[in-house]
Amino acid sequence: MNPKVKSILQLVLFAAIGAFLVWLSIHNIPDKDVETTKQSFKDADYLIVAISAIISLLAHVVRAWRWNSLLQPIGHSISFKNSFAAVMIGYMVNYAVPRAGELSRCGIAAKYEKMPFAAALGTVITERIVDVVLLLVLFFITLAAQFNELTGLTNMYVMQPLSAKLSGLANNKLYLALIAVLLIVFVGAFFVLRKKIKALLSGKIGGMLKSFGDGLKSIKDLKSPGLFVFQSVLIWVLYFLSLYVCFYCFAETKTLGIKPALSVMLFGTIGVIVSPGGIGAYQLIATQVLVFYGVVNSVAIAFPWIAWGVQFIAILVIGALCFLFLPLLNNNENDKLPAGNS
Repeated sequence: MNPKVKSILQLVLFAAIGAFLVWLSIHNIPDKDVETTKQSFKDADYLIVAISAIISLLAHVVRAWRWNSLLQPIGHSISFKNSFAAVMIGYMVNYAVPRAGELSRCGIAAKYEKMPFAAALGTVITERIVDVVLLLVLFFITLAAQFNELTGLTNMYVMQPLSAKLSGLANNKLYLALIAVLLIVFVGAFFVLRKKIKALLSGKIGGMLKSFGDGLKSIKDLKSPGLFVFQSVLIWVLYFLSLYVCFYCFAETKTLGIKPALSVMLFGTIGVIVSPGGIGAYQLIATQVLVFYGVVNSVAIAFPWIAWGVQFIAILVIGALCFLFLPLLNNNENDKLPAGNS
């Protein structure tokens, strides 16, 4: 398939998923809550929301700082302006095509810092691995802090609906037959294509994996592992503070405390993973979590849209500015170089 056509199809698919989730989150608003929800948007303290956005922006600054810590052990360094711009542009791109932002970030490093693309990508993968580990740490902290609440939340919104779905499937012979056929086809295709898969893994993909490995080695060769740990933890602390401060924009949420904020952050992050930039999914999940903690429907609906929306606007504006001015900033530097050194 033509790469351009493939990219367009991916963009349309992810946009459709995001649009569907947005429609679903809005469609689920009961008629009786429409007017009160509109009023909740009006009643929010947007000065608090702005402070929340600034704290979140600081997390992106630290992410750009941390990236340089990972690049140095593999013999590269990146200026802060390029590092920060690459991070913000990457976030902006991820709203359109999930995970494409990581590629754009590495592309910027390769273009403006003459860095090997694969090595840069290896460090970004390392970042993602570290973030997943910290997300798991967050999960266990949240679980330890409020085991009973999380058990009830999971049972209400996951186990009961899943049990009902599986019960319905078990009684539907057509679905069972379809699942069996798909499983047989998958196993058969794997058996038939096993040699091609092996050749692919040992060929180009194997070479790329080796290059990724060079980037992954950076984590064990860090000059200041303590600094890297501090940076990684600080990013997530700032994410949490951004959300927790935003709780103070409503009278109904500012009294919830730290524990519910941890739950909203944990489950909201899952929403960010499953849809482009979390659009629709974050709102659906965060609303249900807030309702579980006793927040009235109108505020439970408005809060995630405000918390997510301010991040979206900040990333869109700053990412677009970085995209526009980054070439100019780097050209100005090149203009200052003596002849023969450009």
